[in-house]
Order: sequence, then structure tokens, then C-alpha cells
Amino acid sequence: MGNRFNYKDILNDIVRKDTAARVISDEESAQLKQCLYQMAVDLDKRCRKNGIKLFLVGGTLLGAARCQGFIPWDDDIDLGLTRTDYEKLKNVFDKDFADAYKLRCPNSRHPNGNRFMQIFKKGTVLKAVGEENPFQPQSVSIDIFPYDYVPETAIYRRLKGICANLTMFIASCVMDETYMDETYRVFLKKSKDGKLFLTVRAITGKLFSFRRPEKWFDTVDRIIRYKRTGLLTSATGRRHYFGEIYRTDVFFPLTELKFENHRFYAPGKWQKYLEGNYGADYMIPPAAGKRESHFITEISL
Repeated sequence: MGNRFNYKDILNDIVRKDTAARVISDEESAQLKQCLYQMAVDLDKRCRKNGIKLFLVGGTLLGAARCQGFIPWDDDIDLGLTRTDYEKLKNVFDKDFADAYKLRCPNSRHPNGNRFMQIFKKGTVLKAVGEENPFQPQSVSIDIFPYDYVPETAIYRRLKGICANLTMFIASCVMDETYMDETYRVFLKKSKDGKLFLTVRAITGKLFSFRRPEKWFDTVDRIIRYKRTGLLTSATGRRHYFGEIYRTDVFFPLTELKFENHRFYAPGKWQKYLEGNYGADYMIPPAAGKRESHFITEISL
């Protein structure tokens, strides 16, 4: 399906052709990175006190390897947790984190309009295109992805992954149908692929709107869980169920890597993880036209 069904790719294509689009400025990006970094350090310290090990993943881990910090054009932070620590964080959040943060997470008392955990910093404002819904505080946030075990049997793994991916697609379509961000709609209508994207999601959202979107996301969170095996995946990540399956020894035991001025946990064989996600040339920056932009309507830090 390619980028036809990836709204971030579609938005990036649009903004390269539409100079009126509101892209985050360099100054705003620098301020946002500082806010995110301070937030990540604080979350890491609080988690360690509770025996919870947050680890770097995705573009944040790539930044640690390539730049020892943020990739210049990347202004978000992605972290991972084992399923055990993911559930533990939900349980201790109100006691040890709620003074400074808000939690949104499936299958918790904090309803989420997304398939994974997000932690929002109180006292900040960040409104991004395509991410406005009544469940999400419009604040600076960090995404935290659960890493779940995967069936060793290929057929069962295939069936479970298809079910997980299909349910995630349905959940996001129902969310869009129920709480469509009008700015997001306007952006996507500026391209042929964007219009197709909206049409497919509108039809799917209507068909499955007999359940509330938050209930669909709860179902996703239950489907992706599995008993202990020798394989792990970040099923709710950008690469979905099949795109990030690794042997457990790629992650554990965890090591530590420097990100800016703090050492965070990271997969033990982080080089193998990055090769799997970004290719053998992961240390080479992509061409300017392949870099993501972030689209905002308001920011206050």
C-alpha cells in the first residue's frame, strides 16, 4: 500500500508543495527538543526509582547512535518498555508521576485515543495536525511503546499479526470517523493520495463505528499480548506487528547509551536493531526530501 495509507508520508509530500503549510520553526523545534529532553530525563529517573526500565527505540535510538542526541530534523522522543514494565508504569503512575504529567493508555482508567501509551507534560501546549481528539491533552508528549512476545510458530505468528494489524487499522479509522481533526482533513484533501486515504478510512470507520474508538484500542492492546517466547515485537509502532520482530537477545540484557547529556537504557545489541529498522547504512542521513516535518497549529512551552 506504500505511502497511500501513511498520513505522515502524505502530509510531508503536501508540505513540500504547499509553502502555506505551518511547519514547526527552527526556534520552536529547539525549544521543543529541550522540553522533551528534560521530560525524558525526569521520566527515566522516576521509572528507575520504581524498578522500571525505559529504553530508547526508533528515531531516538538512531539519534543516540548517529548524533549522541536528537537527529537535527527530529523533534520527538520514542521510548519502549517490556509488557511487564508497561503494566507496572500504569499502576504506579497516579502515585509517582501525576504531579507533573498526564497519562493516556489503553486498558487503563486513563482512556486513550491511540494504540500505545502517551505521557503528556502539564503546563504545556502543543497542537499538531492530525492528533486532536477529546482523549488527548494538547500538550508536549512522549510516546511509550509496549514490546510484546511473539509466537514462535510461523502460522500462528502470521494469524496473530494479521489480526493485530487489521484491528489497529479499524480502531484508527473509527477514531477518525468519530473525532476527525478538520485541519488534518483540509491538509489531506490537497493531494490525490490524501483524498483516497480519507475515503478508505471514512468507509471503514462507518462500518465499524458500532463500538467506540477507545474500545477498539483496548482490543488492540489485548490482542498483541502473548506468553513469553524468544521473539519480541513493537506491534503498535510505526512498522506494526511484522516490521520489528527480533530475537529477545537483541534487546536483553539492556545496555546504556548517551543521549544528549544523559545515559538511557537501550537494546543490548542496538546496532542489530538499527540495521533491521533502517538498513545497514543507518548511520548515513537521508536526503533532505526524505526527512519528516512536523505540522502544528499552536505551541506554548
